Amino acid sequence: MSTQRFTQLALLLVCCCGVVLGQGRNFTPVEGANLKAKVDAAIAAGKASAPGGRFWVAYQFEVKPGVAVDFEIVDSAGGVYMSMDGTSMMFDPRHETRELGLFQLFDAAAEAFTRVEVYNLQRKHEFGGYPVYWAGRVSNEESLNYLKSITDSPEPQKKRLAERATFAIALHDDARVDAILTEMIRKPVSENMRSRAIYWLGNTGETQAKNTLFTEIIRNTQESIETRASAMSALGMSRSAATLPLLQNLFETMTPHELKRRALGGIARNDNSDGAATYLIRVAETEKDMELRKSAITNLGRIAGQKSLGALTNAVDGDAETEIQKQAVVAIGRRAKDEAIPILIRTARNHPKMPVRKTAIQVLGQTGDERAVAFFRELLSK
Repeated sequence: MSTQRFTQLALLLVCCCGVVLGQGRNFTPVEGANLKAKVDAAIAAGKASAPGGRFWVAYQFEVKPGVAVDFEIVDSAGGVYMSMDGTSMMFDPRHETRELGLFQLFDAAAEAFTRVEVYNLQRKHEFGGYPVYWAGRVSNEESLNYLKSITDSPEPQKKRLAERATFAIALHDDARVDAILTEMIRKPVSENMRSRAIYWLGNTGETQAKNTLFTEIIRNTQESIETRASAMSALGMSRSAATLPLLQNLFETMTPHELKRRALGGIARNDNSDGAATYLIRVAETEKDMELRKSAITNLGRIAGQKSLGALTNAVDGDAETEIQKQAVVAIGRRAKDEAIPILIRTARNHPKMPVRKTAIQVLGQTGDERAVAFFRELLSK
C-alpha cells in the first residue's frame, strides 16, 4: 500500500471515530470565541429549536487526578453495584474519572438555567430526553471564572445553582481552587454555601493554611455549630500525623457533642494509626459520655492492626456496659473477615449476655461467610 493511500485511510478512520463519538453522545456542537460566546450561542440555538424549550448546555473541563465522580462498580461476581450520580466524589485512583462535563439545564420559559450537574462523559446518560448543546473542552481559567460568576451572583436563580457550581469548582485541576473556596468561606454568603465550600476545601490537597482556617472556625463560638462541625470534618480529612495532636486537643477542649464526635472520626483516619488507636482506646475506656464512648469504639473498628482489634475484643469480653459491648461487636464485624468471623462466632456461642450474643449473630448473618453459615447450621441442629 502506498504511503499516500495509507495516510488517506488513517485520516478516514480518525474521521469515522469522531463521527461515532459524536453520535454516541448525540451532542450538538456550538461555536464561539470564548466560553461565554459558546454558551450564548447554545442558548440561542436551544430557544430556536429545542422541543419544549428545555435543553442542556455543556462543556468539558480539566479534572484533578484521582477523583471519581458519577461512576459504576460491579464486583467480579457481578453481585455488588455502586453508582455515584454526580452529587459527590471520592478519591480512588482505581476508578478516577478524567473526563467530566459541566451540564446546565436551560428553561426557556424561565429564561434561566435551572440545574447544574457534573457528569462522567464516559457513561451513557439520557439527560431527561433534552438535547445537549456542546461547547467542547475549555480551559480551567475560563471554566473557573464562569463558575465563580455563578457563586458570586446576587441573582436569586443563580444562587440556587451555586452549591453545584461550588462542587464543580472543587473538581478542577487548578491551583486557583483553594483560593476560590477560601474566599467563599471568608466572605458573607449563606450558611449552607459556607458549609459546602468548607467541605470541598477539605477534599483538596492538604496545606497548613487550610488547617489553620478550619481550626479558627472550629474554635470560634460566634460561628454556627453547623459551620464549626463542617470545619471539623474538613480538618479530619487531613491524614497527616502532624494533625493528630491538634484533633486530640480539639476533642478535649471543644464542648459541643457534634464537634467531639467528628474529631474522633478524623483521629481514626490519621496516618499515625498507632497513636490514633492508643487515643481512641483511652476515650473508649475513660470517657463518661456513653455516645462518645460508642463513637470511639466505632472508629477503632476503622483502624487496622492488632492494637485496635485487641481493644475491641477486650471491650466485647469485659466492658461493664452492654451497649459498649454490642458496639464493639458491630465494629469487629466491619473488619477483615479472617479477623472478625472467629471472634463473632465465639461471642455468639459463649458470651454471657444474650443481647451481645444476639448482636453477634446479626452481624454474622450479614457477612455471607461460609464459617458463619456452618455456625448457623450448628445452631439449628440443636
